[in-house]
Amino acid sequence: MVMGNQSADLDSFISAVVFAYFYNSYGRKPAASTGGIYVPVLNLPHVKAEDLWRLRPEFGVAVRLATADPGAGPGSGPCREVKEEAESEAESQGRNQTALRELVTVADIKDHQKSILYAALAPTGAVVDGKAYGDRAKQELVLVDHNVPSMSGLSDEDVRQRFRVVGCVDHHIDEGFVASDAKPRIIRTGIGSCTSLVVKHLRDEGLWPLPGAAGVTDKDVREVKEMAKLALAPILMDTVNLTAAGDKCSDTDRAMVAFLEAYITGGGVGEDESRWDREAFFHTLWKTKSNSLELLTMQEILDRDYKEWIEQTRSGTNVRIGISSLVKPVSWLIKHAEGVGKLLNEIERFANAERELGVYGMLMSTAEGKKEDVVIAFKEEATDAIKVFEESAQELKLTAWEDETFIDAMNEKLRNVADGRPAWKIWWMGDTSKSRKQVGPLLREAVKSI
Repeated sequence: MVMGNQSADLDSFISAVVFAYFYNSYGRKPAASTGGIYVPVLNLPHVKAEDLWRLRPEFGVAVRLATADPGAGPGSGPCREVKEEAESEAESQGRNQTALRELVTVADIKDHQKSILYAALAPTGAVVDGKAYGDRAKQELVLVDHNVPSMSGLSDEDVRQRFRVVGCVDHHIDEGFVASDAKPRIIRTGIGSCTSLVVKHLRDEGLWPLPGAAGVTDKDVREVKEMAKLALAPILMDTVNLTAAGDKCSDTDRAMVAFLEAYITGGGVGEDESRWDREAFFHTLWKTKSNSLELLTMQEILDRDYKEWIEQTRSGTNVRIGISSLVKPVSWLIKHAEGVGKLLNEIERFANAERELGVYGMLMSTAEGKKEDVVIAFKEEATDAIKVFEESAQELKLTAWEDETFIDAMNEKLRNVADGRPAWKIWWMGDTSKSRKQVGPLLREAVKSI
């Protein structure tokens, strides 16, 4: 299995697909592996592939743009997608569903007990084909876009018992889980997109076939050009078309975009230079993701780009921490939920359903490029983490956020039961180059320090 992180965003999805494709087609097995094929699995325990067109519409658009026929004439490919009148909404959704139907999610596997991967993901305590987990060989796992395996519904002990990590490519802080003999073991911070690291690894290891090389056919080149366009999607999205500041856009990201575009426009097979339009490609994806929340319920919105961890406080209490990243501001959420009170009810429901969160964070973006950061403590023992987070998160450049209606409602709804203090806070995030990659570790450290 090749699996991305719990948020299952475009970067995780395409990192897994690209890694699996090239290792299956042109590669070799990782040093720690016993063999077999690479199966990219989306880390979504409640979403089946048939629902991805609605819950992750940018996935379908990315695949569709990558496989568009470049020889169809002017206005084809990404340029065509920009013009909404070119196809009806029904046709667009139908093509998205077709493009995504062959993917595999954790939910798909859990729903098919005859799957060879079912045993690794089955509920705790289940016996499959007469065998308990202790009697089974561990499932080999390659991690992309994270370096500690985490799957909703499975405890850390379950994960350790069921999986053996044989490879990892990631751009988050190294948490020391992946063994030194894993190959590849690439964990580098300061990179905008994990897909950039995947592409660089494939290129450096000679697993990316080049036009004209021995044994590389025109068919190979055509297929790899499609993979090159697919790989460009998360890199351009995560770096805002190579315009993002700080570690949101690195020299590695820029170099890999140059490499991929050279592959797409060169080689004399398929696409030529005059037909490739990066701007149209990027803006189609950006527009799709920006509008993607319109079709979702509030619970689906909060779960759409969500990650969680469990950290232990100094007193030994385990606290579950969750963070949702949203492409809309608080004002939009209030409108979508049909009022402040209903939004707060939805947040409380999300945190207290199966998750039982002690601390919940929300990162939101406005149309003007600003970012809002909310932290809520739902457990009394986690309340102090909010103050610690604010004091320690100097790099985020947090400043006071004010909206009297929302603040009054939050104070009324979310007071600490013990002493009546508001168990939440919201800020403007002054450094908008920072994302969950920075906020998550800061919030986790705050919880561990209380």
